[in-house]
Amino acid sequence: MSITLKQVAKLANVSLATASRVINDRPGVRSEIRARVWQIIREHGYQPNQAARFLAATRGKKEQ
Repeated sequence: MSITLKQVAKLANVSLATASRVINDRPGVRSEIRARVWQIIREHGYQPNQAARFLAATRGKKEQ
C-alpha cells in the first residue's frame, strides 16, 4: 500500500493542510518547507488516491 498525504505531512513535520497546499501548488508555503514536502513525496512515491479525489470533487454537488 502506498503512503498517504497524512503520512507525508507527518514525515515532513508539517500540517496536513500545508502538505495539501504543496501538492495543489497553492501559495502560503515557504520554499524550504515546500522543498521538504516534495522530497518526502519523491522518496516515498506518494500517489494521490484517485477514488478519494473523485469523492472530494463531487462532494457538495446537488443532483439536478
